[in-house]
Amino acid sequence: MNIYNSIRKRTDKFFRVKFDKITGFYRHDRFGKYVYIRHPSHLAKDDDILWRCEKLFFNYYQPKNDDVVVDLGAGYGDEALYIAGISPDVTYIAVEAQPVIFECLANTFRQFGENFVASPYAITDAEVLKFVSHHSYAEVGNISQGYVEVPTMRWPDFLKRYKITKIDLFKMNIESAEKELVQGIDDFSFIKRFIISCHDFRANKGDGEWFRTKDAVIATLKENGYSIKSFNYGMDFADDWVYAERES
Repeated sequence: MNIYNSIRKRTDKFFRVKFDKITGFYRHDRFGKYVYIRHPSHLAKDDDILWRCEKLFFNYYQPKNDDVVVDLGAGYGDEALYIAGISPDVTYIAVEAQPVIFECLANTFRQFGENFVASPYAITDAEVLKFVSHHSYAEVGNISQGYVEVPTMRWPDFLKRYKITKIDLFKMNIESAEKELVQGIDDFSFIKRFIISCHDFRANKGDGEWFRTKDAVIATLKENGYSIKSFNYGMDFADDWVYAERES
């Protein structure tokens, strides 16, 4: 790519988003609504989001009617926008612990009814959790010297807080914490399906063995009565997603 094309590629993102003076964030028209983002460089392509929704997140099961979706690591809420456009009666509880990203997510969700809920809690048994302010929000959880304290909540308390009695699809993308969280669930009876991003591809890249979670996640789900379906797209991040559904 020559310098001109490189500059044009970066500039195109700025033209595709608009600065929202009221919130101080940027916004982009996604699936007929606005997704709010921190910076134009964070904008994902429409085609990429559509592919991930259709081929990964909701490939094996697409929420409908009065389904309840819990989405841990919801980011800016692109997937929720997709579901809202198809099944607006779904209850979608989206969790994003990074404060500035959560604020964008909450602004995205204010376009919908009360059944689309943005939650700021990190689901953990830890009483104190701190992140950093970092332009690459995907890297925040990997930096140990945190100084921005985020609210935490234990899994049972989270269920009570949002009056969750069933989960039709539990979506999870929490940067290697999926192993600990899945193993910490003591009652799977009300959770019908999972779609989980495991992170073995990061371990394979040398980021650390704690990212190698897929075998442990699958084993726990099988032990609790789930059948497993995988992906085989030849793309490391995509093929590390795991779909699980209760057999009974």
